[in-house]
Amino acid sequence: MMTNLRVFTELWEWHSPAWWIALAATGPYLVLALRRHASWRQFGCFAVSAAAFLMALASPLAALASRVLFSAHMAQHLLLLLIVPLFAILAWPSPERGVAAAPSRPGGAVPLGWAAGVGAMWFWHIPALCTASMRSPLVFDAQIASLMAAGAAFWWPVFSPIAARRMQPHLAAMYLFAGCVGCSLLGIYITFSPVSVCPLYDAPSGASELLNLVRNQWGFTHRIDQQVGGLLMWVPACMVYLGAILAMLGSWYRVPEQARVNV
Repeated sequence: MMTNLRVFTELWEWHSPAWWIALAATGPYLVLALRRHASWRQFGCFAVSAAAFLMALASPLAALASRVLFSAHMAQHLLLLLIVPLFAILAWPSPERGVAAAPSRPGGAVPLGWAAGVGAMWFWHIPALCTASMRSPLVFDAQIASLMAAGAAFWWPVFSPIAARRMQPHLAAMYLFAGCVGCSLLGIYITFSPVSVCPLYDAPSGASELLNLVRNQWGFTHRIDQQVGGLLMWVPACMVYLGAILAMLGSWYRVPEQARVNV
């Protein structure tokens, strides 16, 4: 009989390629970080990024997302789009001292990054594409790669390791707020939509014991499952944007008054 304990201890995907990808990324990062004297905070950010990556693709969350729960699928996407690339960028050590970066502003990277970061979630929740990603491993791999790439494009103009290439804090706050609005609209649509956003979750294909646990003990009907998925997109996602906005405003108010006048 499937129990909560068994879900969280037995559904780890130990043969997932995600473990090898995380390991392959760790070695080069440590070499670069040690060479550039990265801070402990940056090492910690890399650990968070790697842990979120494994949580999304190798943990019980991944098993639930692939077989049973749309809400788990949504949590997986939020980790890959928002958390993994954000903390990977925050972990990236600044260029070595003496290597000057040409002063430049993000320019075209801003609208492209915003469109990628917000558009990726809308794109992959077109019902036909959501279904295709569940049926085809190749489409699923493309989905995962595109979500992380879109997330990196979104966060880069805000948190680029090269300070001279970041947006001004007040502009970054507006950029992030607009991202929050875009994701909230998708969350509202999913929460209140009368039709299934990803039809294959109407008839989950997981093991019968797992389905029984989810439906009868957890109380996740398909309708409730989709509503929870929409709320995840709506509320927790915006909390991530809000945290980044507060960080931007904090950095803006730390800038000396004369420097703000000269911006």
